[in-house]
Amino acid sequence: MNKLVRFGTCTKDCYGSCVFHGVWNDDALEHKLLHTKPIKDHPFTNGFFCPKYNNRQELLYHPNRLRKPLIRTGSKPGSEFEIISSQQALDIIAQKIRGLIENKKQKSIIGAYYAGNSGLISMNSPLRFFNKIGTTITSAGLCNEGGCEGLKKIFGTYSITNPFQINNPETHLIVIWGSNLSDSNIHAYTMVKRALKEKTKIIVIDSRKTQIAKYSHCFLQVNPGTEQLLVKLIVNEFLKQKLCDVGFLEEHVDSYSAIFSEIGNIDESELLVKVGIDEKIFQKFIDLLIENKHHTLFMVGYGVQKDYYGGRILQSIALVQILLGNIAKPGTGLIYSQSDFVKPITKPILDYITQSTKFPSLEKVPLINLGKVLSTEDFKLLFIYNINPVSSLPNQNLLREALLNKELFVVVLDLFLNETTDYADIVIPAKFDLESTDIIAPYYIPSISINLGGPCPYSDCMSNYEFFQQLAWKIGYEESPIFNESGEEIFYKGLEMLPKKIHEDLISKGYHLLLDPSEIPFNNYNFPTQNQKIQVQDINLGFGENMINQRLKRKINEFLLISPSHANFLHSQLGQLNSMYYEDFSKVFLNSENIKKLNLKIDENVRVYNEYGSANYVLGALKSLKPGTALIYSGASSPLNRSLNVNLFTPDTPEESGLSGAYNSTVIQVKKLKHKSLD
Repeated sequence: MNKLVRFGTCTKDCYGSCVFHGVWNDDALEHKLLHTKPIKDHPFTNGFFCPKYNNRQELLYHPNRLRKPLIRTGSKPGSEFEIISSQQALDIIAQKIRGLIENKKQKSIIGAYYAGNSGLISMNSPLRFFNKIGTTITSAGLCNEGGCEGLKKIFGTYSITNPFQINNPETHLIVIWGSNLSDSNIHAYTMVKRALKEKTKIIVIDSRKTQIAKYSHCFLQVNPGTEQLLVKLIVNEFLKQKLCDVGFLEEHVDSYSAIFSEIGNIDESELLVKVGIDEKIFQKFIDLLIENKHHTLFMVGYGVQKDYYGGRILQSIALVQILLGNIAKPGTGLIYSQSDFVKPITKPILDYITQSTKFPSLEKVPLINLGKVLSTEDFKLLFIYNINPVSSLPNQNLLREALLNKELFVVVLDLFLNETTDYADIVIPAKFDLESTDIIAPYYIPSISINLGGPCPYSDCMSNYEFFQQLAWKIGYEESPIFNESGEEIFYKGLEMLPKKIHEDLISKGYHLLLDPSEIPFNNYNFPTQNQKIQVQDINLGFGENMINQRLKRKINEFLLISPSHANFLHSQLGQLNSMYYEDFSKVFLNSENIKKLNLKIDENVRVYNEYGSANYVLGALKSLKPGTALIYSGASSPLNRSLNVNLFTPDTPEESGLSGAYNSTVIQVKKLKHKSLD
């Protein structure tokens, strides 16, 4: 057996982007990938994978993997299909495209995608096709984009801190705000545990008592969506005790005095009740901030901005660090998303991959509002790739109804049948990321890495680029230069656009770090704003109070819903590997105190409902939950609810910037079922 070793990078929508060696037997009939081994000398991958995706080869050759194109034979929603050839599938789709082009209805073709495969080529190369035709595409996102926009208004960028600061000797205190590291960012969790061994103290602020909270020196279990009120309390305390770093503010921050004018006279006791913490815990928190001034690092999770005011919540959290002068110094800063560090380097590659500079800008619709857009616009052909929208998008009833439109032809590229393929007219079997060569730019570690694709044993499976390339040939663009390159040629031309050192590192070791672990970004205090100073003049802390007050007046059976990812699932992916946990998705979890008040019992059947929809669940208890909060895991469908999941209840009103989702801005009601059946 002739073994080949290839560099690989996990392209899942995850903090890790683990870099590894893949061991292949290209001559094997089917099981060509033998095993994968994480690279030890990568300072973030650090020689181990996250537990969600240890067994890649099992997923790659899973018996349920799609191997042939499918065409619908039964009604929607449903999974009644028959196998057709790739050429038949391409001919059917091409005929529809030609008809729309002839009638000048190209804009009624829409491409919907996200980061299910975050490789630059996989995610962006289909835009060559959409640009050439002049279609409509989705824009913005679902996850952290609102928070990024909020930070960018302050710093000119949302990436301001090297995440390896976690283990900087000058970091004496780490504040982990709304980030369940053990479930969602296991590599950063390991770095924090290492910092604890070096006597670094940690504070955890969260609406749940997470695993990392057990190790904290101070835990603030706040009511969800009250972060700005907590910041108002903090700023008030800074003013009373004269803790602000006035020298830093005067030299590096524009119009900072406007922040103080709005604090005025506040009722501290009332705010503490609304936030849900007692005065002793709050004072301990302040004392730790004072004790470790200029040695405090903030790590902020994406969950805190999945609120209608998500961007401003991130701004308010950043304000704490700004007032203390904890920016751009060793042992300080705010870690959120680091992808802005890599954008100047990858922009030429992306321009080349998409060919966007050669064409007029496409019509764009917000991904978060896909259901609403499909309901109100006259779309005829929908392509879906790199996303399972019927699982991931909010307000599912609206989306599912829109996908039932008989005038809309739906083409889905995916690896397995799922909630979205239930609405497809044609399903195209996709290649796995491991079977495609690509460039990856992680969003947590400022770096670039590569994946060298191994052979796919299934001849009808196609990468995103290969599918749209062949479709372009079918509709008459076979002579067009932008469709006459292979995916590998795009990859190697992209590498040639990189600086020499980066190119050499990618070829020799599979990755390149853009920042040395000890490097402190912006230590010259020249931020990429108009005047190089931090901009806080537009920040106010009075936003969202009416919404918070309404939430606090909820009825006894009303709960603020949070929908975190499951410890063993990654959004809507990896279910085939972790199907033994599906039962967790049939449960709605409450605090035991709330269960008792409702006169309900654990494992009892209940009805969950709000203005968006209703479904039956099994009642579960979580001690980690704050009273008044309900939790339903995202990432898979409930076995009880016919492919429905928590996003049945979440709003499609985006975060106020319009760039991401406000998933944690909804209330559900829970009531006892009058009968035992869950059908």
